[in-house]
Amino acid sequence: MAHSRLPNNADGEFFVDESCINCGVSRHYAPNTFGDDGRHAFVKKQPSSQAEILAAQRAQLACPVAAIGTATKHDLSVARHSFPLKLADNIFVNGFNDRSSYGAHSYFMRGDNENWMVDAPRFTKHLVNNIEAMGGLDYIFLTHQDDVADAEKYAAHFGARRVIHALEKSAQPDAEIILEETSDTQVGDAHLLFTPGHTKGHMVLLWQDTFLFVGDHFSPRSVCWFSWDAQIESTEKLVTLKDVSWVFPGHGKWFPVAPGAFPGLIKTRVREMRS
Repeated sequence: MAHSRLPNNADGEFFVDESCINCGVSRHYAPNTFGDDGRHAFVKKQPSSQAEILAAQRAQLACPVAAIGTATKHDLSVARHSFPLKLADNIFVNGFNDRSSYGAHSYFMRGDNENWMVDAPRFTKHLVNNIEAMGGLDYIFLTHQDDVADAEKYAAHFGARRVIHALEKSAQPDAEIILEETSDTQVGDAHLLFTPGHTKGHMVLLWQDTFLFVGDHFSPRSVCWFSWDAQIESTEKLVTLKDVSWVFPGHGKWFPVAPGAFPGLIKTRVREMRS
């Protein structure tokens, strides 16, 4: 089904159509090209350099509803091959976001002993081939029930073990590792923290003491499905993570943290939540 282009797109090659759900993904990949009018993303400025064009193409591939188009057909092979896209040392974003997760990001971590995926994207042969070239996949950590997407297909292809909390297992009842603990736990090289609030069994993953994958734990009150008080309490306990240098959310843009600044960021976040 063809959708109409939004009227506020800048004239030129790239456009956003009315199927856009305003998940923010386009702006995360190509902030110079895409804007937000409150209801949809739109092309605020046509990309002019090769780097900007590549960023817009990555946004096009990541868009969960295929709302980004071009006036002429583009060769997207370079953009496809760039996923998983490196964000930090051995940390990558997978792209190919899925509509069932409302466009949530999925991440890939390459370790010395094992490779992990956090939440899951659409199942595509391009991403599968690229992950195979990076050593395959051992574990798929699912922060909560909302963002599982095609986790089952990735697990089946790679023989990976899915990890999810028992309170969220309705989304993946046949997951290989179902955690019962309501305290923090270790699975392989990953430290998993129990953070109920957004949902009843939400968890986050700490990798190498510095990379924190938070799922929807930092999401606003308007999309809190279980308990805002529990989400505040769960957020407050993260103040002990003094060495976090990157935060990777499911919804929202990944961001670096200055050395030693994470506890202060959490204290500010808790104050805002309580107000």
